Amino acid sequence: MRNGERPGGFTLLEVMLALGVLAVALVALLGLRNRDLSMQAHARHLVTATALAKLKLEELIVVPDVRDGEPAGEFGERYPGFRWTRTIAPAPLIDWLEYRVEVSWAEGARQERVELMTYVKDESASL
Repeated sequence: MRNGERPGGFTLLEVMLALGVLAVALVALLGLRNRDLSMQAHARHLVTATALAKLKLEELIVVPDVRDGEPAGEFGERYPGFRWTRTIAPAPLIDWLEYRVEVSWAEGARQERVELMTYVKDESASL
């Protein structure tokens, strides 16, 4: 070793600084991963709720007896936590009805919902 030359390697200060930067980066990456997992769960619930609402709306259109049944309910064991409500009201168009189905579920502290609506010709009006 010559006079004035430092030996090779890192100082303790450099190592501590590198570890600090690494710790901050890991904390940020773990936060992003947790956020990604919650967004995936929300997307899965949203897709499920939309499919269930579509199923209930089609059932309402196709099966006449369903219209006189309960205006709300749950989907049972297969889809726990998902609830549905339906409304049938006169549409802005003459001789048409507005069928509306809402599916709701709890996601953490928030109550989420999906609502589908369609217009159907009122068969009883043409009689």
